[in-house]
Amino acid sequence: MSDDSAKKGMEVRTKLFGEKAAQDGDQFLRNFDEGFATFLNEQLFGTIWSRPGLPIKLRSLLTMTALMALGRGPELRLHMRGALNLGIPPEEIKELIVHVSQYSGVPTAVEAIRAFNEVTAPHKANE
Repeated sequence: MSDDSAKKGMEVRTKLFGEKAAQDGDQFLRNFDEGFATFLNEQLFGTIWSRPGLPIKLRSLLTMTALMALGRGPELRLHMRGALNLGIPPEEIKELIVHVSQYSGVPTAVEAIRAFNEVTAPHKANE
């Protein structure tokens, strides 16, 4: 992979998670395995998330859909925070949960609701 992919990867991660969280996440992965961290940054975020075919907000919604359907609560929370950082309103995330529940089942919806409530609580406190 190129330095361009690495740069794009960190730019996407920073948009999603904020600078500190992007750097902390990268360090967490590097502490586990340098090559795996580089691969994820360059391939997933630098190449896939950076492709021109879909806007970043739609990629975020699609990612949350997949994570909800797979029952991946911790990653779903992370990407819900990312969606909020991108300007996706909580109401759209709520609609995603309701819609996907019909395809992924009630248990995944309940877990997604837990994640939604946890992630949006700070936003509700600021209203």
